[in-house]
Amino acid sequence: MTDRHFPAQNTQNAPHLRVHFTNLGCKLNQAELEKLAREFVSAGHTIARSLKEADLHVINSCTVTHVAARTSRKIARRGRRVNPRLKTVLAGCYVTDSPEQAAELAGVDLVVNNDEKDRLVDLVHQHLLEHDCPTAMPELPIPYGPLEFGNTRAFVKIQDGCNMRCAFCIIPLTRGSGRCRAVDDVVREVQELVAGGYREIVITGVQISSYRSGEDSLYELTAALLKRTEARRLRLTSVAPWRFDKRLLSLWTDPRLCRHIHMSLQSGCTATLRRMRRPYTAEMYAEVTEMIRHAMPGVAITTDILVGFPGETDEEFQQCLGFVERMGFAKIHVFPYSAREGTEAETLPAQVKYRAKKARVDAMLEVAGASERRFQKRFLGRQLDVLWESARRNGHWRGTTDNYVRILTTSADNLANTITQTRLIELTDEGVVGAVCRGTSPASGTSPASGTSPASGTSPAAAGVRPTFANDVTI
Repeated sequence: MTDRHFPAQNTQNAPHLRVHFTNLGCKLNQAELEKLAREFVSAGHTIARSLKEADLHVINSCTVTHVAARTSRKIARRGRRVNPRLKTVLAGCYVTDSPEQAAELAGVDLVVNNDEKDRLVDLVHQHLLEHDCPTAMPELPIPYGPLEFGNTRAFVKIQDGCNMRCAFCIIPLTRGSGRCRAVDDVVREVQELVAGGYREIVITGVQISSYRSGEDSLYELTAALLKRTEARRLRLTSVAPWRFDKRLLSLWTDPRLCRHIHMSLQSGCTATLRRMRRPYTAEMYAEVTEMIRHAMPGVAITTDILVGFPGETDEEFQQCLGFVERMGFAKIHVFPYSAREGTEAETLPAQVKYRAKKARVDAMLEVAGASERRFQKRFLGRQLDVLWESARRNGHWRGTTDNYVRILTTSADNLANTITQTRLIELTDEGVVGAVCRGTSPASGTSPASGTSPASGTSPAAAGVRPTFANDVTI
């Protein structure tokens, strides 16, 4: 690996920190943590691969379920046991939801809520460093070259907060009302990331379908990114089914827009959806899904299912289970309902007992696994473009197709951060095994299907490096 260090900006008096990052939760948290990493590097610090070699541990926490909140506490406490000199910063949704409890955790030196997260580097300089440090980040652009962990995909946050009030959801309480970045600001960030060697840009936020900047909606933003940037791949995260119309769908005629739509269902029973205060029915969801699949062959539609919501009867769960099975999702995230203080659902009657909830989760997971395998089997024998993201030992590589199929292969070539045509040949417990097709040049990242070779090429820092971010929990 070749280390790539960015020039420090007005930090002559600032001591050097080795910073380790842990992400807990959603892709929005990941986008925020990547931005923080660049800010630390821009301020003259470096990224540590492990807690043992770190001076500072920055955790972006989650509280969407009680398990996520418990994990946030556990991760925050463990650093000092691994490294007695380590200082820990706990930030994010758990801190915003439970500030006093977070501040009292053993081993936590600084807590930063969501409102202050953009100032986290400043706060570290002010409160955790013993020497004189800058009290404000300089008003200079932050470099977007590949960081030392060599990510091939970059997460870009376009909005934060949510104006909806789903009965089960704590996010409006922890992230506030919706607010959006300007189109030009997002385009500029994506251009810089692409220039830095990133092949895939993942657009994320709490509710990206609600994006609105002046007269610009998600449609105008996505169209601008396709027109004004040279991103090889652009992937949209969760799109609301009630906002997915034919106009937005028309953008997928551009092959750079990944054939992957994540639409959160939550329940396949309309009666349950009404209690959840979701603004659609199961039938409406099915109609949108049919429209997408008709226009986009091979599309991966992924979703979230919340099991055991208050009042969910055995009959309602069976309706949900049958609906999910019929939908043929490419991947399903299954969650047991978790009561969150301050939400409407916490006070609803007929809370589902633990044993019943667990049995329903197990049944839904079985359907989810079978659905994912059926989707993957459809592509065996076909050639698909794969973005190779990371290497394991002995030349084993992992990558992803545009329609979100995880691919494994073995190659002596350096495939890191390249896109190659790959034949899918076998389904295993770990994923789909593929064989890189002849005529693909992993050195340049050229794919016969695209006929292009980005000028930026593959960053030396990206070659075979596992991400430094510790994704302990993905929600």
